[in-house]
Amino acid sequence: MTAFEREPAEVRIPRVALDALAAALSVRTVAMRTWPDGIEWMYPLGTWEEPHLEVALMPGGEEVRLRMSTDRSSVAVWTIQQWLDFTEELPGATPPG
Repeated sequence: MTAFEREPAEVRIPRVALDALAAALSVRTVAMRTWPDGIEWMYPLGTWEEPHLEVALMPGGEEVRLRMSTDRSSVAVWTIQQWLDFTEELPGATPPG
């Protein structure tokens, strides 16, 4: 039996989309939509009709997936540590305790 390897995907995230998500996370104003596969994707509240960054915290807490709404077929995968490093940099973030 062979294991399936993920195909590397290049996801270009415009700085403005990342900034919008960071701002939404820092004040806890994200919305969520559940996809047919059961994965809940978060995005900045009020941006559904415009290009935006979507983030999913995967079950098990091992990885975080990111994608742009303009190309949902390409997904970037971050480790949970990369995600935590990113969120610690957000305005108003509390230091790990």
